Amino acid sequence: MASISKRPSKSGMTYRIQVKIKDKGSGEIKVHSTTWKPPVGLTPKQMEREVVIFASEYENAIKALETASGEPTQSAETTFSDYALWWLKRRKNEVAASYFVNCESAIELTNKHIGGYKLKELTPNIIQQYYDKLDRMEKTVTVVTAKPALRERMNQTGIGYMKLRYEKNFSSCSLSNALAGKQISYEYAKRLAETLGEKTENLFNVTHTTQKYAYETISKIKRTIRAILATAKKQRLIADNYASADYITFPKRPPRDIDYMDDEDAKKFYKAADEFPDIRYKTAMLTLLLTGMRRGELCGLEWSDIDFDNATITIARSLTAVRKVGLVLKDPKTESSKRVIAISDKLITVLTEYRAWYEEYREMHGDKWENSNRLFIGEYGGNIYPGTINMWMKRICQTAGLEERTVHSLRHTNITMQIAAGVPIVTVAGRAGHARTSTTTDIYSHFLKTADRSAAQKLEEIFG
Repeated sequence: MASISKRPSKSGMTYRIQVKIKDKGSGEIKVHSTTWKPPVGLTPKQMEREVVIFASEYENAIKALETASGEPTQSAETTFSDYALWWLKRRKNEVAASYFVNCESAIELTNKHIGGYKLKELTPNIIQQYYDKLDRMEKTVTVVTAKPALRERMNQTGIGYMKLRYEKNFSSCSLSNALAGKQISYEYAKRLAETLGEKTENLFNVTHTTQKYAYETISKIKRTIRAILATAKKQRLIADNYASADYITFPKRPPRDIDYMDDEDAKKFYKAADEFPDIRYKTAMLTLLLTGMRRGELCGLEWSDIDFDNATITIARSLTAVRKVGLVLKDPKTESSKRVIAISDKLITVLTEYRAWYEEYREMHGDKWENSNRLFIGEYGGNIYPGTINMWMKRICQTAGLEERTVHSLRHTNITMQIAAGVPIVTVAGRAGHARTSTTTDIYSHFLKTADRSAAQKLEEIFG
């Protein structure tokens, strides 16, 4: 029980409230105290009554906040908002930075809708209604691209690319995108305009459109809620996980839209990359096309991953750009994504040529060189920004006379071409880094059906 003691002062009577809590784990006694000053106008009897009420509330609050570890105690009375933030804090050092940021965004959005409910108040109906709202929800997308006036203003002010990059600390990737007429963030455009002493709208086209959230984005939000309530169930704060499929109806996943090149376009792309004068573009694009690795895996490659004698590449890490964090080097997407794959003689030849260029480039930069051992590098040998690979991809597509494609389309192209060539699905899945062959068959089911039809036709030709 809280102890209460009077303390007369020049400004009137105050009360000191002290609460002692015994840590059940260590047996240590922790003392918490606070001061209560009665509102003006209370009689002595009213003061005595009010201070007892205040002391009781203070004691209950302290008990609710204390555990053996010193962390807030969670209970069925805890709001979803508070519990979700506690859960997120606990997960921070256990998960990848990208996963943490995605969960943070999911919780921020979810708390606006169901954050005020206590855990004990959550029902399948409440969660289902929120999920249904998520499925219909739209977001405002701001598209910002530079006007010709941007270059004109840079020329007028004498603040060119190099000054913006090195003196004003603008990132090279976004700056290059802006000057190439590609989309950049509104915040970046605003800062750039302010640096050039001009209004944002005078230098950039700014349009706002609304669109539905992508299915995968919504799925990540739902998975986050399910994970949070799974923890609450483990702690016996709730009877069951009402965000699970046992209680919730989920919409059917829409068919995957696989962006890939057909044989003709793939040959054009290969030729354009192989003949491109910049060895960096050539090597990166052919590595992606001929191995099917992910963009982040390409950016994470090191020279020690290339076995020139045995013609293999080890994929052991991924370098990605994470919102609010920056560049993050992490393990590949899944444990199966760590793999060693065989590469063609052609790719070995290209990598050998690239190594010779790399050594010369490193010598040229002398003491400025950052010895990262990365295969594909930024300025002075440091990490390459993944967005740079997008720019290289766009350039090769333009050279090949193809419409602009995503870097990931090269992965899809590689896998679909293996399937079409009759490569066993186990081998395809292994080279792709898929944890299960079912992942490969689910994503590329249409192409497997085509291969199956082709096999049937070949059998008919044999026996016909």
